[in-house]
Amino acid sequence: MKDLMTLLQERAGVQAAIAALADKEKGGSALSAEEVTEFGKLEAQFDTLTAQIDRLQAAERMAAAVAKPLSGSLPAQPKQAGRQAGEALGIIVRSLVSAGGDPRAAAHFAETHCGAPDIAAALNTGTGSAGGFIVPPGYVPEVIELLRPASVVRKMGARTIPMPAGTLTMSRHTAGSSASYVTEGTDIPSSQPAFGPLKLSKKKLVALVPVSNDLIRFSSPNANDLVRDDVVQGIGTREDQAFIRDDGTEDTPIGLRYQAAAGALIPANATITVQNVKNDLGKLELALLNGNVKMLKPGWIMSPRTLVFLQNLVDGNGNHVFPEIAAGQLRNKPYAVTTSIPDNLGVGGDASEIYLVDFNDAIIGEATGLIIDISKEGSYMSNGQLVSAFSRDETLVRAITEHDFGMRHVPSVAVLTDVKWQP
Repeated sequence: MKDLMTLLQERAGVQAAIAALADKEKGGSALSAEEVTEFGKLEAQFDTLTAQIDRLQAAERMAAAVAKPLSGSLPAQPKQAGRQAGEALGIIVRSLVSAGGDPRAAAHFAETHCGAPDIAAALNTGTGSAGGFIVPPGYVPEVIELLRPASVVRKMGARTIPMPAGTLTMSRHTAGSSASYVTEGTDIPSSQPAFGPLKLSKKKLVALVPVSNDLIRFSSPNANDLVRDDVVQGIGTREDQAFIRDDGTEDTPIGLRYQAAAGALIPANATITVQNVKNDLGKLELALLNGNVKMLKPGWIMSPRTLVFLQNLVDGNGNHVFPEIAAGQLRNKPYAVTTSIPDNLGVGGDASEIYLVDFNDAIIGEATGLIIDISKEGSYMSNGQLVSAFSRDETLVRAITEHDFGMRHVPSVAVLTDVKWQP
């Protein structure tokens, strides 16, 4: 039997096909007999899927209405007063681990050991899947918000847009309209801004996080925070790598590096001098300005090595070239540092990159959902070595989330390549 999310995705695909036929007719082109027949079939399929979705949603509402909460528990709330942001995730993970993945036993642990009756009720009436326990929707926004400091792309101001059907199509501005001077009595040339589609479709991110069983056994709220931070950091680190440098192959998002236009990939000057460093940074700024980028949320991202070089850079009089770095700025724009930008690129394996992005045009499509699964017997790779979670008294937490990334305006990203600046 198909689950609710699969049905929603199928209906979104049918709607997109219907919209394509309607747009053709709206544009003045008559539909062929085959297309009219196809439209009717799609319409019937849409109605059938809608009815299935309505029945599943009704069944879930009824199940929640008659579910019996644990003794003394309250109806599930997104967040209990006095709880730290995202602490619910730590409680959910600890409870599931302690209960060996059984949601009912986990609910008992959440209430008796963690003092969280709202989470106990959610676990007791929650939904499972083949991959683990689906975190209740009321708690997912907390997790997404916690990813902001863990991901420099989010922290620098990328917009997050819900993508509940798993897909999202937005217009992408590709060219502006123009104006002309004309003589009296002549026709006015017409011009229109050009738009192209930005299509996002969910990509599955799986984070495998080893958690010490000692943390699971502690009753202190600090243990909840530590478990939460381990899971969030695991997701955030891999997400950042994807949003910056993944190329879209193997079901990954297309990162900033591969969304930049070819002309916006600018090699650094091989001769490293103060003036050449300034010129190279200026070339990135000029690339965005020449692309008519509005510069609403401009910001730099770079590797730690590059930051330390810029911090240490002095002129012939011993004065710091970029003193504003101490205040979190570089050339009057904020910057962020991440190891997701490597220092071993290029032919010699010693180059890095610097990015200048107007993050106002960066879009993260978020397919709302988080699945948690646990294993006490599994193994994982650590520093190239296979490690047994059982022998280390750890539990492996697998977190699954889905999203995609794109730029609404391609000229809003420029990359300085072959950066060999070293402190």
